[in-house]
Amino acid sequence: MVLELASLLCWRGHSRQTFDLLNPLLSLDLPLSIHFEARQLIADNYFRHDQYDIANRTYRENYQFALGAGDDYRAARARDGIAWVLIDVGHFTTGEFVEAEQIFTDNLHLHRNEGMWFAEAMGVYGLSRAAAGIGEYARAIELANASIELLEKKGGHHLIQLPLLQLANVYRDRGSFDSARPFYESAVNAADMSQDPYLQVLTSYHFGCLLLFVGEGEEARAMWRNSLPWIAELEFPRLGSETCGRLARIAAEQNDFEEAYCLQMKSQEYGNRVGVISPILQNQQMLLRTAMDRAHQLEGELTYLNAGIEASEDGIFVLGPPETEIVDGDFVIRFINDAAARMLGSNRASITNILLGTVWQSPTSRDLIEPTLGVYRTGERRTLDPICLEWTKENPRWYSVKIAKISDGIAWTVSDVTERETMRQQIVAQRDSLGLANLRLTALDREKSEMLGIAAHDLRSPIGNIRSLCDLIPTDDPHVAELTSMIQVSSDSLLNLIEDLLDVERIEQGQFELEFGPVDVSCLLTQTIGWFSAETAQKRMEIRQSGPRLVVRADEGAVQRIIQNLISNAIKFSCADTEISVSTSVKGEMGRIEIRDQGPGISENDHRKLFVKFARLSARPTAGESSTGLGLSIVKRLAEAMGGRVGCLSILGEGSTFWFELPWIADD
Repeated sequence: MVLELASLLCWRGHSRQTFDLLNPLLSLDLPLSIHFEARQLIADNYFRHDQYDIANRTYRENYQFALGAGDDYRAARARDGIAWVLIDVGHFTTGEFVEAEQIFTDNLHLHRNEGMWFAEAMGVYGLSRAAAGIGEYARAIELANASIELLEKKGGHHLIQLPLLQLANVYRDRGSFDSARPFYESAVNAADMSQDPYLQVLTSYHFGCLLLFVGEGEEARAMWRNSLPWIAELEFPRLGSETCGRLARIAAEQNDFEEAYCLQMKSQEYGNRVGVISPILQNQQMLLRTAMDRAHQLEGELTYLNAGIEASEDGIFVLGPPETEIVDGDFVIRFINDAAARMLGSNRASITNILLGTVWQSPTSRDLIEPTLGVYRTGERRTLDPICLEWTKENPRWYSVKIAKISDGIAWTVSDVTERETMRQQIVAQRDSLGLANLRLTALDREKSEMLGIAAHDLRSPIGNIRSLCDLIPTDDPHVAELTSMIQVSSDSLLNLIEDLLDVERIEQGQFELEFGPVDVSCLLTQTIGWFSAETAQKRMEIRQSGPRLVVRADEGAVQRIIQNLISNAIKFSCADTEISVSTSVKGEMGRIEIRDQGPGISENDHRKLFVKFARLSARPTAGESSTGLGLSIVKRLAEAMGGRVGCLSILGEGSTFWFELPWIADD
């Protein structure tokens, strides 16, 4: 009678009362069978209340007790208890499910031979749990159905919720949520019919997990909260820990961090009762505490944000749709700051929660309302900058308006940019004026170039004639010879100037045609040095050439003109009895030519004027030679037209090195 009452109390979840009835029996001189049943019920009681270590130890002691008494059937029942502990604490990587499966298999034939259909049905159910644990889902489903069939056949309807729950869990774990749901519903109904609190809490917990997976979080939350009183009263710590943990996550997702933290602490408290001090739970508690602190921080930041909004000079509008459909953009003013109220010329309190159209009646309102409706429909942000709006009558100003859709309406940020726009319009007017002036200057420059070209062409023939006539004048008289020579030198200088002017004009007008091909620069250097032999002899100068043979891709005439100008300049600006060095080299993909003199060098101020048309430098030709001021400008333009570049290295008083680079061709 005591054992039957203890069994009933155990299955109804009354842990303390069960122990109170059973513990005294162990000290009495009673038959071995009663001692075994009492110890087995004590182990079952520990097991149902998640005290797995004590349950496992008690089952194993009972197993040895039955073996010592030679009772194979009761030894098998004790081993079944050991297997159930292995199932509940097992992991597929550590072998508990395989060991449990072996125990259930070994005991199954004994239960059948003894005609113990209840133990047989639970053994088949245990095999299903073990099969699912090792991932054999098809066999798990087959065994769970076999357990249900046996229970229905033998009248064990009060325990049928266990294999039903097993089927539901297997289908859920395989992702077949639609198949799992009816089995969960049947398991919950069967648990309610059995009036077994543990099974009611267990089935509700697992069904709630499915509901959460399929997006029915509120239904899961309600089901789990209904289980909490049973968990607290009847002390199911493992289920309590898992249920409170799930509820804590839902509360955190709903930003109810106070509730989440309390539930997480309760979950850890239940876990501690069964020796589960979970790092995950502790980490979640820390995260929840951090979230609570962050929520308090956000409250403080919100206070500062509100202060900033009120102090802002920008108008901030929060507009919501009216209860009925929006007609003609008639939004409702939900919130405005002081700056926005000043724009409307109204008091904030008097215009909040009324239609915008009743406050702002301006022809310019449509320019803002229509884009706002587009943002409200599409959700895409938009900025209108600038836009002319008239918030109050006869006071149009320029604004920059940012339009954004928010959860329940529209937000405007309106900045007054009238001063900026006024300045911009002035800048645009000045730019247009400068553009017109530039066009006039361009036209004048073009006209100047055309006139200069005409003049140069017209002067070249007469000057050439003068030069030719000088050759016909008898030079027997020394005085006449001297005058004739002066006329020839002046004519040559003027012709050179005219040629330079015409070259510059052709280059600038894009009329200087270049024919690209391989050019032997070394050969051109040798040839050009020979041309200047008279000038160098007159000044007792020597030109030294060095470096490897260099071939570049360029126009031969243009390269020769560059070399002539640079060597001519080196001779003009070098003193007598000095040396000029001409060298070639290759740097990467470019061939480099350098002309180094021992002249006076170039000052920093003069360096900035190099390669500019008509630039006059402080240095003067050392023998009174003429200089047009166009030679270096022509050099730069020709080099760049051929894909090259030019430069100069000079220190005042130490001479100068002029160089130019052109695309190099490997000398095969």
